Parts: sequence; C-alpha cells; structure tokens
Amino acid sequence: MMVTVLGRAYFISAVFATATLCGQSYSAPAGTRPAVRHTGASILPGGRVIAPAGVEYPTGPGAFGIAISPSGKFVATANTGPGRNSLTLLERQRNGSFDARQILPRQRDADEPEGEGNEWRGVFMGLVFHGERGFYASEGNSGRISYFDTGNGDRHRFVDLNQGGFADSYSGDLALDAERNLLYAADQANFRIAVIDIKSKQVLASLPVGRLPFALALSPDRRRLYCTNIGMFRYEPIPGADAKQAKSTGLAFPAFGFPSAESAAGVEGKTERGVVKVPGLGDPNVRESNSLAVIDVTTPSAPKIETFVRTGLPFGAKSDSGSSPSGVVATADRIYVSNAANDSITIVDAKTNEVAGEIPIRIPGLESLRGVLPVGLAFDEQSGWLFAAEAGIDAVAVIDPKAKKVLGHIPAAWFPTRVAVFGETLFVTNARGHGIGPNVNAPRNALREGTLSVIPMSLTGDLGAQTAIVMEANGFRPRPVAERPVPAGVKHVVLIVKENRTYDEVFGDVLGAAGAPLLARLGTRGFVDGKRQRLSIKDVNVTPNHHTIARQWTLGDNFYADSDVSVDGHHWLVGSYPNVWTESSLLAAYGDQKKDFRLGTAPGRLLFAGSDSSVHPEDQVEGGTIWHHFARNKISFYNFGEGFELAGIAEDKDLEPTGGRFLTNIPMPDPLYRNTSREYPGFNMNIPDQFRANQLIHEMEEKYVNGGAELPQFLFIHLPNDHMTKERPDDGYPYEESFAVDNDYALGRILQFLSGTKWWKEMAVFVTEDDAQGGVDHIDAQRTVLMCAGPWIKRAHVTHTNTSFPGLLKTIFRLLGAPPLNLYDASATDLSDVFTDKPDFTPYKLVPVDARLFDPAAAKQAPPGTPSPKMDK
Repeated sequence: MMVTVLGRAYFISAVFATATLCGQSYSAPAGTRPAVRHTGASILPGGRVIAPAGVEYPTGPGAFGIAISPSGKFVATANTGPGRNSLTLLERQRNGSFDARQILPRQRDADEPEGEGNEWRGVFMGLVFHGERGFYASEGNSGRISYFDTGNGDRHRFVDLNQGGFADSYSGDLALDAERNLLYAADQANFRIAVIDIKSKQVLASLPVGRLPFALALSPDRRRLYCTNIGMFRYEPIPGADAKQAKSTGLAFPAFGFPSAESAAGVEGKTERGVVKVPGLGDPNVRESNSLAVIDVTTPSAPKIETFVRTGLPFGAKSDSGSSPSGVVATADRIYVSNAANDSITIVDAKTNEVAGEIPIRIPGLESLRGVLPVGLAFDEQSGWLFAAEAGIDAVAVIDPKAKKVLGHIPAAWFPTRVAVFGETLFVTNARGHGIGPNVNAPRNALREGTLSVIPMSLTGDLGAQTAIVMEANGFRPRPVAERPVPAGVKHVVLIVKENRTYDEVFGDVLGAAGAPLLARLGTRGFVDGKRQRLSIKDVNVTPNHHTIARQWTLGDNFYADSDVSVDGHHWLVGSYPNVWTESSLLAAYGDQKKDFRLGTAPGRLLFAGSDSSVHPEDQVEGGTIWHHFARNKISFYNFGEGFELAGIAEDKDLEPTGGRFLTNIPMPDPLYRNTSREYPGFNMNIPDQFRANQLIHEMEEKYVNGGAELPQFLFIHLPNDHMTKERPDDGYPYEESFAVDNDYALGRILQFLSGTKWWKEMAVFVTEDDAQGGVDHIDAQRTVLMCAGPWIKRAHVTHTNTSFPGLLKTIFRLLGAPPLNLYDASATDLSDVFTDKPDFTPYKLVPVDARLFDPAAAKQAPPGTPSPKMDK
C-alpha cells in the first residue's frame, strides 16, 4: 500500500520495518523545502510534516482544554495564549458540520491598573459543560471559575477560590458531578483540590493533593476523584529572601545542583547579609510527586485521600525525570494515566488502587528514545479503545488497553493536547495548529492559532495507512542510505546562542540566499531608529561581523527555531523538549496569565517561571538534557551563561558577577551546576556583551591557554544582547539597535579569540538564536539565524537544509561521538552538508563597528535602579 504526504508517495511496509541494511539514517521529510503553512498538510519549521485527519476548525492559540455538551451539540475549547486568551465555542449544524465563534475577554488598557476587578482576563485548561445552556471555565491567574452562556457567550457569574484562608490561587482543570451540583477544581498554586457547591458558589472543602495538581477525572459513579500531580518538589524561599531587596538577600548562583547530596539535605549559602541555611529538596520520589491522588468524595464536604499511586518510572538510574503524569481517564474498573516523560500509560486497578500494568508507546526502530509525549486521554466504551493525544509526534494513539498494545496512530495538527470521544467522532485540540507562517504583514501573535480536529471514528478502519502517514511525517521511516560523514578532525564544538532574531531582519540582504532585503533592518544596509530623540540613520552596516562570518563560512537560510519564545527555545537548545507543564505554563505566561511568581503563601507560584527559560526538575524529560547526555557519554563540557533563568531570578543593576540573584532553592541540573562559570553573566541587559566577551576570554586564557587545563569538548556560550531594549545613550547605547551592534562586536571578538588558539584546527563553531520572536520573516516567523564557522566548515556556502535545533544538536552529537538523546534529534536532518574534508585554518579577523551606533570602549552598565527586560519581547 502507498500513502502520499505533500505530494510524495511512500510504501507503508517501509514504515514499520527496522532497516537491516548496514547503512541507514533518519531525517525529516522536508529535505530542502521551506516551512509552509497550509490549511491541510503543512511543512513545520525543522522539516517535519503534519497532515491532520478529519476536518479542522480554528481556535485561539494554545488550545489546552476541551469539553462537549451532553447532547454533543456544543464543543468548547480553552485557549491559553500567547497573546490574547480565549474560548472557542462550536455549535453542531444539521448537516453535521460546526459553526465556530470566539469568546474573548476584555483587554486591559495600557494605563489601566493591573488589578483584575470582576472581569475575566484569561483561561487555563479547566472546562466542563453543565447541561446544554452553559459551561464552566477556569480563569487561571485570578483563581476564579466562570460560567458562560452557550447562547450569547456572556459570562454570568464566577466562583473565587481565594476564600477560606487561601490566597494566590491558580484555577486549573475541572471535573463536574452534575447530579450533586458539585464542581471540583485543581488549584495549581496551592497544591489542592477545591470542592465547590455550584448553587451557593461556595467552596465546601479544600484538600491537599500533591505537587502541582494537573489533570482531573471522576469515576463513573462519581464517588472518587482522580488527580495527577505533575510536580516533583515543594520549593522554598531562601531564608530572608526579599524580591525588593534581591541584591542583598539572594544568592549569586543557584544553591545546588540536582540530584546531589546537597540538594537533598540543604546547604549553607552566602548572601550580602551573611550566611543562610538553604533548605534541601528532599526525596524526588515521595508520594506527593509525579503521582495519581485517589480521593474519596462520597461526602463532598469531607473529601479524603485514599492513596497516592506513583505512575511511570521514578527519578533515578533509569530516568532523569519524573514521570510527568499529564492526563487521566477513569472507567468502572480501570484508571489510565499518561506519563508524558516516559511515553507510557499506567493502568491502575480501580478496586485495589494498585498498578495493574504499563502500556509503552514506542517508535519501531527507535524504541530506546522518548519524545512521543502522551498528554490527554479518552476512552471509547463502544470499541473499548483508549485514545492518547501524542503532543510530541502530532498524532493520536489508538490503544487496546486489554492487550496493552498500541494499535496505531492517527495524524493530528501541531502539538495535540486533549482528546475526547462523542458517538462516532473523535475531537482533538492542537495547541500550535499549523504554525505561524510568514509575519511580514501582521503581528506575530495575530497569526497564532490552534485548531480542533474533528475526526470520524471510521478512520480507525484504515489505521495502517494513518500510521504510515504519522511515521513518515515525523521522519521515523529509516532511509536506506548511510549518513553523510562528518569530519573526524573536529574535536571541539562551540555553540553560541543569541536572542530573538529572525533570519530576514539580519540576513535578508545576503545574495544567493532566500532573503528579503527590505526586511534586513539589522543588515549591511540597515536602519536605526532615533525615535524623534536623535538622528535616524539609513544604509548603515549594523552587523558587519555577522555578515563577514556568513560570507567567510556557511550560512543557513532554511533553519528554524522550534520555539515560540525564549522559554521553550532554551529548553530545545539543551535537548529538553518542552513537556506539557512547560508548554502550558509558558503559553499562559506569554498571555499575561502566569507571570506572577510570588514569595507568598501559595507554594506552586514559586515555580511560575514566566519568561524565565531554564530547565527546572519538573521540566526534565526521561533522557535529561544535553548536560546529562554528555556526562553519561563522558564528553567534557563547560558553560558560559546558560541555565540561570530559573523561576524568580532577579536581574537588576549591580548584580555581579552572574547578573542575577536567586531567591529560592530551585536547582540547576547537577552536571550543569558542576561545569558552569561562576563569573560569566547570564541574561541581564544591564550588562554589555563586551563584558561577557572580556570575561570569557579572561577565563579561557587563565584556565586553558595559560593554565594548561584541557579544553572541554563542548562549550556553550550565551550572548544575549541582540535581544535589544530601550536605548541608553549615556551608557553607549544611543539606539535600540546599538545592543545588536554590541552583540555583533562581541561575537567577532570571541570568534577571533577562538581562532587564535591552538584548538582552532580541531574546532567547529555554531551560532544561532534561542527564538525568532523579535522580528519578521517572509518565509516563516520561526526562521532564524544559523552561522557555521571553523576550519572544517565550507567556505562561502549557503545550506538550504530545512532543519532546526534538534538537527543542530544531532550534528553536535555526531561530531563528538554521542548517540541520539531523544526522538527529535534522532529523526532530525543534520547539518552534515556544511562540512568539508579540506580544512582551511585561516583565523578570523575582527571587523570594526560603526562608532555612531556603538563604541565598544564607551560601553557601560546601566545606572542604579534600571531593571533589565525579561526574555519575552
């Protein structure tokens, strides 16, 4: 049998066979075709393809909640930003199709106080119908739950969880017992379940359930409530920590790495006020973490925990993560829990509350790797099948739970999150829809949308063909050709990560590449805006070193950020693909609904990272990060500036040497903690990139050039000032674009230094951005910068390979002799076409920058009281 994806035909039999040829490889199906956003099949940034089954309806971006009315006439989705939060209400017509309408909150005026008042501003996951006339939706950050009318979409009333001694609540998933007029709500911030009497709008009871309660399900007899706990730790503030006095009360470096003896028991830390005892985190595998809470709700006013059931793999020798239980569904005799980190479903016996089995979801030929990311679950009584939204591979798994076997996969759109069954129809919410596409003529957020897939169950009769599409679209079909070789002469790899730029705004002017010259505002004929305060300048070379590097070696014009924003960008770049906790939280944060990290009473808010982008223990996936991967494979590494963006970090003026102060006991991954510079600044735009270049060169000279230490095989360098912020003329930044010039000159200095060392002959340098949210691009809003430099890199070359961060990591792993880390890098298209077998050892020569834009010698830190912008734009 043959299937066709975007005009290319493939034999199904090839999909399931693990190639026995001595030469085989995996790569994304796009090849050199660019990202294309269509209403049907689309090519995603990075080269994967989506070809969703059924009919799709647009929703707001970040569709993380779904509910169906009792008659099936209405379907609602909760859309958690970024941009404007919304609800989508679909109404079934006589012909079986749906009419869709959007319900939008009132946006706050620019000069309006932050206080919420009685209006609703956001939604978060929780969504249940109460009859046909209306539905309840969680508001998230306000801690409220609102009721909406299906007739006119009006919000009639709400329940506030901030009562009975609780504050800072964050309302999440919901479950409804309509017979008893009871609503159950997860309060993520306060680690509890609230039991609400719908008639009186009062909270009858509050029950602690574990860390970061996430998904809820009621038993069919409505006498038990099941709640997944997606968190690992209950974090605590540093003793005496005060966000308003972070400089004197915070730590200059995270207290410890995890896992370690120090993270378990606690350590002494030093603040400007003196030594403090930083509390330990304890055991990552306690019952409240990564578990299913079984709650007896027979008496709603007095709910009781029956037990905690730990699901999936525990943190330890076999997993660098918790199980991340992200979805739950209950039948009369079984409860099913999706373990997103482990690509598995745990089966729990409803009578004994004991684990009755596991259903692994594995990709043939790549069984040892994770990345399927099962999230939402649904059970179909008629067929006895279980359905799982597979956010990582843009599909829905069809599972026979009795046989504990995956029968196949149905293609969905990008990042499916929830799945529901009604009659003969499957409904799937897709948080990222079909991507963003080009954003030249519209704001980026205006182009974001999720989708709802409406899929007839009859498609399961052709499950072989549907599965074949999913395998091909994700690059899981082994190619019967050997991988192109990479040069054995490369022994050291340097990855330099910058902030927020699209390809076109920097390199749109490069001849021989797919650019739009008029968009190259940071190019060789760029433009700096004086904003009526000073002279604007046209036709100025803003990034002379970027362009010289690109001309001298290799530029990528079909390279993409997998990320929407900085949070997921820094996760992707360190090999920790965003799980559902990370993705739902960042979408809420960038929709202005989950930014409120607070040192208050609600413990969950200590993990509300906002735009802070580094990997927390709750974010780690089974294989861990590149830091774990390098440590396992005995590959030495050293880090300059990555990993500091932990929840609650303060980034103000005069926070030397790291540029931040840490106010809680949230840890770094331990391999990173032990191999990170204590002197190099992280993201803090009060600090010039020239200072970063100075510190890097000083530390490398002291330790490696003159000190005699062996240079690590991998270096990570964070160089963030092309993020750009408000001009500071007195500090050497007369224009916003001056920060990009600062970044350009620092990049040139670093490359000149590296090329002058004895290790240059064995070095490859890759330069990219963490995301592309700061600019516009005529191909796709996620197309971004990629430069490759070094003796073994082709000269004056443009690579047209459609790839992204996993492809970059795959290239680095191959150069350093490491195996794949997860499904993403294993199946990505690498950058092996950028290499040559005839090295040219010519060093790089720094190019001066235009002094009208930025004078490196005059660059100064910001004056006291100047806050640094956050990583979001």
